[in-house]
Parts: sequence; C-alpha cells; structure tokens
Amino acid sequence: MTTENYVVKYGSLLKEETLEVIDDKILPNTIVLEATNPFPGYYEYYDGFQKDVQPHYIYLVLDRRYDLEEFTRATQKIMSYFEAKFHAAIGTISIYNDIHYVIRIRRLNTYDQVKELQECYQSEGIIFKTNGSIPHNSKAMIQLDKFFALDIIEDGYFKDHIEPNHGYFTIPEKLNWKQFEQLTKKVKYNMEMIHFDVSLGFIYDHFKAIDMIRVYAENLNLDLMKKIRAKYIERIK
Repeated sequence: MTTENYVVKYGSLLKEETLEVIDDKILPNTIVLEATNPFPGYYEYYDGFQKDVQPHYIYLVLDRRYDLEEFTRATQKIMSYFEAKFHAAIGTISIYNDIHYVIRIRRLNTYDQVKELQECYQSEGIIFKTNGSIPHNSKAMIQLDKFFALDIIEDGYFKDHIEPNHGYFTIPEKLNWKQFEQLTKKVKYNMEMIHFDVSLGFIYDHFKAIDMIRVYAENLNLDLMKKIRAKYIERIK
C-alpha cells in the first residue's frame, strides 16, 4: 500500500470471547485476564493452532473508567521507555451482567512483562481494581474504544496497517449484537469451507459514524472480504 492510502481513524469494536484469569506474574491483588483463543470463529476449525502463540490478548482490569486523554497520555509515555512495542486499547468487558473497565494489551513478548507493564501504568496514574474476582474461563462481551490504522484497498474495504490478516468492510446500517450474531450464523452456513472470525464496529469519518465489520482469516485478501460482505449485505437489506 502507498503511504498516502494509510489513514488513522478512531472508533469502537465489539466482540465476544472467552477470557481466562491469569493468577501469577501480575501485581498482587489485581485482576488480569487473557483471551487464549482471540479469534474463535476462525480457530475453532484448527484445534490447538494457537497454543504456541503467547502471550495472547491481555486485559488489565481498572478501578474505574478512564477518559481517552488520561489513557492515551499514560500509554504514549510508557511506550517511550517500555522494552516491548506493545499495543493498547481501552474498553469494557461484561461478564454475567457485571461491567469491568479494562486496558487491552497485545504484542507482549513474555508473561513477565505483564507485571512490568502494570507497574508502568500505575506510576503514570492508572490504578487497577484490587477487590473482587472474575470466574475462570468466562464468556465476555468486549467493547474496545481504539484507533484504527487502515490501508484503503478500495471504497468500503480496508486492511489493518499493523495487524496481519485483519480486514474491515463497511455495512449500510448499525446492527446490535443479537442481529449481528444471527446474520453471521446465516452467512457462515452459506459459505462452507471458508473459515473466518468477525467482530462488529464503527469508525468516525467526516463527522459521521461509519458502521463496519472486522474480519480475521489467514491470508485474508480483497476477494474473500468481498464474498463475505456480499453475504451480509444480502441479509441486511
């Protein structure tokens, strides 16, 4: 992709995943979770495929909601000196109707860096939840408020500039999660032998909220995204 096609947009992503509790190599009396299978719609067809990919997506549970400026300034300060080139997003997770405020971390090299990163955030004024607990192996609704780095492929289609095998396509209207789940089941039923994982989201662009779907698949390309999008559009109309 050429440099001029690279854009950064702010928006949100909604997905459902199972989170496991990390019990060691974390700050005492804090809650840290991990999505050990972060793309279940794809990897459910490839049992054990992700076992050697560690750490996965890490969720640091916070004491309260932090606004975007607080989080961004703390993160950019830490990125100036932290040993790993990690990525971070702020958001919420809902488990059994309980809402927890979190920072989602990815691209750490070892689990030892989790505690180190917690200490860095703490020194920058971000405080972690120190009471309560979350059950092991919990299914969670995850909403992330984040910046998207996007390569424009063509109108309505994007590839993630940073994360391989992540793509996005626009949809004509906002869907709630139940609608999205039902549509996804129908789409996948009609696309046998094409395996992919999807999440629901939107970006702000030219003073509008643009609805989109994030798709994950190995060797993702424009042709596959067009096939998937066409199936969704058929069922949305």
